[in-house]
Amino acid sequence: MRQSVEVKKFVFNPFMENTYVVYDGQGACVIIDPGCYTPEEEHEIMNFIREKKLQPVHVLLTHAHLDHVCGTPFFFREFGLSPLLHPADREVYESVPSQGEIFSFPVKELPPVQDLPEEEVLFGDTSLQVIHLPGHSPGGVAFFHSATRLLFSGDILFNGSIGRTDLPGGDYDLMVNSIAEKIIKHLDPGTIVFPGHGPETTLENEARTNPFLDFL
Repeated sequence: MRQSVEVKKFVFNPFMENTYVVYDGQGACVIIDPGCYTPEEEHEIMNFIREKKLQPVHVLLTHAHLDHVCGTPFFFREFGLSPLLHPADREVYESVPSQGEIFSFPVKELPPVQDLPEEEVLFGDTSLQVIHLPGHSPGGVAFFHSATRLLFSGDILFNGSIGRTDLPGGDYDLMVNSIAEKIIKHLDPGTIVFPGHGPETTLENEARTNPFLDFL
């Protein structure tokens, strides 16, 4: 599947989380990590979907921390979409209400999740490769669009940094190895990285300048 895609980024909720709408030329789209929290944020992303006449097919989760899943009730209510999540993060997903209590960030009742396919997610004529990257959380994944070399890395890899590992299920050595072996050494250096927080970057830039990857 070689079709190109377009990407729209939204920055939502107090954690400044990046939510992505990825869509193809036929109007099929996926929502990656819906973090819309307020009615205003829900209105903003819905307006975009309507203006572009998009048809949401999947809600995809890179992991199950509350700032990346708090918009799942909205998309379940509006489109009947259960989020797709790696099974190793189901326990993390189930802990979202307690995560909200810790951060004084109440979350609406979450919809049931479905298991993310192991290898790829299809929508329209488009395929996103699923790359399991444990370390930030047990079921953390990235989504890779090979035709345009786009990587949606969640909270695994950032511009100049990597994800935290001090939360339950975090493992620093595992995450760094995941980044090195499954991303940096495996994907094209020109790949554009769309992280879960902050600005975009490239794998080449991170391999060259990221202080957490200076062992490469």
